[in-house]
Amino acid sequence: MNWVDDAQKAINYIESNLLESISVDDVASHIHSSADYFARVFNIVTGLSVSEYIRNRRLTLAGDEIVNTQAKVIDVAGKYGYDSPDSFTKAFTRFYGMTPTAAKTSNTQLECYYPLSIKVFVKGGFGMSRRIIPNIPVIDNYGNEVNYIINLLEATFSAAGKETDKAELAAYSGMSNRFCWTDGDWMRQGNEAMGSINETPFEAEVRLLKAIGWVAKYFTVHRHKDGSPLNTDNEQIRQDFVAAIDKGYPVLYFNAETHMYNIVIGYEDNGRKIICKNHVPTLAVHIDSETVLLADWENTITEYILLKEKVELAPERERAIDLFKLIVSLARRIDEINGIKIGFAAWESYLRMLEHDDFTELTIDELGMPDGRMCAYCDGLCQLYGRKEALPYYSALAIKFPEWREELEAAVAALDACADYGGFLWSQGFTIDENGYEKFRDPAARKILADEGRRAMQKEMDAIEQFEKILAKEKYNR
Repeated sequence: MNWVDDAQKAINYIESNLLESISVDDVASHIHSSADYFARVFNIVTGLSVSEYIRNRRLTLAGDEIVNTQAKVIDVAGKYGYDSPDSFTKAFTRFYGMTPTAAKTSNTQLECYYPLSIKVFVKGGFGMSRRIIPNIPVIDNYGNEVNYIINLLEATFSAAGKETDKAELAAYSGMSNRFCWTDGDWMRQGNEAMGSINETPFEAEVRLLKAIGWVAKYFTVHRHKDGSPLNTDNEQIRQDFVAAIDKGYPVLYFNAETHMYNIVIGYEDNGRKIICKNHVPTLAVHIDSETVLLADWENTITEYILLKEKVELAPERERAIDLFKLIVSLARRIDEINGIKIGFAAWESYLRMLEHDDFTELTIDELGMPDGRMCAYCDGLCQLYGRKEALPYYSALAIKFPEWREELEAAVAALDACADYGGFLWSQGFTIDENGYEKFRDPAARKILADEGRRAMQKEMDAIEQFEKILAKEKYNR
């Protein structure tokens, strides 16, 4: 049980130094451990990364000062390690669901994240006891939601006991091989989400799990106008989640607020509270998903996927051919799916609007987030940059199937060049701030972006033609 003792010693050290600038290396050194080993053990024992725990505890103490003292926000921010009031406000708002100013004036009792006490089981935190799946990898989020979903899927299947190649997930999930765009509907979010262009329920999700060898239960909660479930009840939803967690399988659930999948990794109080790894909408360069505890969660959940068992895979050649057919069909399709343009039709609309849209009223809110118009264009770029995620898988196929090598190598080179357009905007100084927005307001500057985008679209066309050549070969050989 030394690892339990080490984790508790680490927590005690953190608690004694919350006002100091401490790192994973500092804590690991205190318990005479390597940083990598300690970080892994801490995550196994608590279900949290060290940085998450420190952040949760500092924000709890900061919240107490904000509500119960006359301390200024700028002073509290500095005391608990934040470089600026803005960064503190963003973190505080994500944690509590309100700004520090609102917390100070609302007389609301803020939820506390208590110090963890490590025994044979974990107690403390958001509640008194918990069951949690260990070995949940850190789910990186670098501001690209396509990349985030792929990382989340990798973490889910890894935790469930089936290591899955990340590039393969990128390909078969569809996250790295489609482009979706909605004309002018800036309030509509989620074009880049997995399943956004499903024509039948869970179409993309079923296809992915079949391709990587899983059987699952897919469930949509239909609700009455008052919010009560029509086709199930809260007790059954809790039982589904508890049974999955007890087997060691995280649960994928769709968050209607962020239009993204998150995963449930544990529960408390027989499932009346769930422990989640949640996506954090942000413009930060890097922020991991947050571990949060949710009560009354059954009343808001809309869709979830329960992993049931692993099954034998179809031959890889067969799976790859089906994938190429899907990629080509989505690229060439000219009608809309769920009101969303896809493929080259989406490309043409996106670039036309980028060049001729009205960018005169761009704004940034108090948390530093851009308005819906800019979010939509950024989502498009994230989708395109996501092309890079699947390239190693296509390269691996070229080695396994030499008869496809010429076409796949050409497709990889073309898609890599196409994906570079996802970062071209930033390289030209079109940043999400007033300086960048000034450039967006300049039609001549936006024409440069649009022209470069047309060159990128041609690269994608070149790649699609290579996939079509492979499909033609296969048809001829049969």
